Amino acid sequence: MKKALFLLSFLAISLGLKAECPPEVQDFTFTDCYGVEYNLFELLGGEQYVLFHFVTNTSTTSQTTTFVNTYHQFGCNGRDLFFMEVLPTKNDSVCRSWKEDQSVEFPVIGMDGGGNQFYSDYSSCIYYSGNNGYLLICPNHEIYQEPLGYHIGEELEAFGFTPSNCEWSDHTAPTNLNASLVDGHFRLSWYGVEGVSYYHVYYRRRSWMDYNMMATTADTCYQGVYIPYEDNHYYAVSCFEDGSEYISDTVSIGFDAPDFVAVDCNGNEVHLYDILDSGQYVFIDFFHYTCGPCRELMPFVEESYYYYGCNDKDVFYMEISSDNASLCMQWIEEFDVEYPTISKEDGGGEIRSVYRIPGDPFFMLIASDRSIVLSSWYNFGFDDFQSIVDAFAPFDIQVYQCYHDVEEESEANYELFPNPADTFVNLSVKGSSLVQIYNALGQLTDSFVVENQQVKMETDNYPEGLYFIQVNGKAFGKFVVKH
Repeated sequence: MKKALFLLSFLAISLGLKAECPPEVQDFTFTDCYGVEYNLFELLGGEQYVLFHFVTNTSTTSQTTTFVNTYHQFGCNGRDLFFMEVLPTKNDSVCRSWKEDQSVEFPVIGMDGGGNQFYSDYSSCIYYSGNNGYLLICPNHEIYQEPLGYHIGEELEAFGFTPSNCEWSDHTAPTNLNASLVDGHFRLSWYGVEGVSYYHVYYRRRSWMDYNMMATTADTCYQGVYIPYEDNHYYAVSCFEDGSEYISDTVSIGFDAPDFVAVDCNGNEVHLYDILDSGQYVFIDFFHYTCGPCRELMPFVEESYYYYGCNDKDVFYMEISSDNASLCMQWIEEFDVEYPTISKEDGGGEIRSVYRIPGDPFFMLIASDRSIVLSSWYNFGFDDFQSIVDAFAPFDIQVYQCYHDVEEESEANYELFPNPADTFVNLSVKGSSLVQIYNALGQLTDSFVVENQQVKMETDNYPEGLYFIQVNGKAFGKFVVKH
């Protein structure tokens, strides 16, 4: 009968048939999976808030891990918050196994301890994040009515709870945390604590408020490969034989770019920090030859290269491929790339590994202070030239159009002039040739056949910008229209 009531309650929630949540909670006595009783009003009478975590699917553990981390973050039930976990439909035996498997230190209530009834009584008040629900009860018995649980730590801080250590004995937390980056490696160190069994190291991403464990160590430092897009707040926890844990203060580190030295496809050395130390931003395009989106976005990247000074002003452009040098040279010739291109075997593979590039295309902008200010991981995506301009705008990057530096194209069989153009462009070819003109969006704007002659292409109606010419299906060159 209890199971049937629970299922009906769960179905009602799933179908959006939730009853209105009452403003206050009624007294309730729980018995955890080890037989210890907890009275709700007695807990609230101690001026603590009580935070319940409901787990409806015990095959999913990530939210319990987050809840355990939050428990340590906010005082281990010894401060303003008292944590409890409810596993509806699970008996004491299952709850004990769950508690041990998940290293849960706070009370876990199952079906035998009143979990089903409490869940049923207040199901309309529970806010869900996947298979997990959260319910916060205030000391005045009021039920917190706002959504809770998507970023539980951040939400508790916003509510006014202050993170604190779990210090109830002579044991202490690690102190004097220091975070540093050396040659693409991360190092977190702290002063040792007497009597400690081991330390836990945690981090919190900038975009995610959940805390995640990085390592367990007996040393007073942790070293690992630095991942530029996963840094933010770090802390260490001292763990003792009696099960007590004590959290350190947090230390932050910015989105710094690891240094690298590589050789581009033309044999020129490219040293990242030398460029940054000169005061320039560095824009990096990660690509490979057969990447369709890379090709679609390439005209916009190139146009922005000319728009921001051709590597002589505020921004230095480079691109890094996962291809070998031969394919990189084909890419350079096809798109007439003027800035450095680094192939896989000339350093690109190592750079991609250090920067943990997940796939192509991938873009980032690095400031002169070595911080990654734009990245495809979290805040940089574009689909046209204006998107790049808009993304660069907050960094006071100045426009230095260098279209006048575009050299006149001259090959054995082709000639293109003037460049830049205003009202016309002359194209001279030898032999019968199919000429195709594309704009910076990659759209075909004109197509015609030339028979061993000079053709005057009218451009007075062309919008200002960069255009690409293909002759007989092969990239020939580019010209700029500037009225």
